[in-house]
Amino acid sequence: HFEARKKHVAKQNKTLAANEAALKAAEKKAQQQLQQVRSQPTAVVVRKPHWFERFHWFISSENYLVISGRDAQQNELIVKRYFKKGDVYVHAELHGASSTIVKNQDPDKPVPPLTLQQAGCACVCRSRAWDSKIVTSA
Repeated sequence: HFEARKKHVAKQNKTLAANEAALKAAEKKAQQQLQQVRSQPTAVVVRKPHWFERFHWFISSENYLVISGRDAQQNELIVKRYFKKGDVYVHAELHGASSTIVKNQDPDKPVPPLTLQQAGCACVCRSRAWDSKIVTSA
């Protein structure tokens, strides 16, 4: 009976030692993960927005910048401030259509017809007539 008790105490001691070792390993792993989370940057560097990003805008198939206003105030701002020599003004004869400008980098070259068509379609699509599903020819 004494030998069984001795084996039982030794086994209990080994179990307690293994339990402490596992607990220390888990704490160490948790500390490492916590340090990794702390070391990662919390703020991501955000790029500075371009001047035209406050308007509706897209790049046409031929790499021309097309901008149009979101409201009447922006339409006026686009025409008065950003409409330069060589640019093309596009507007649909529909109620609520926005003023659209195709920015031309080289004023000596004409803007291609495909870009003008894309700008016209965008102008029609952003009008109130589009929302009310009025049928028109573009």
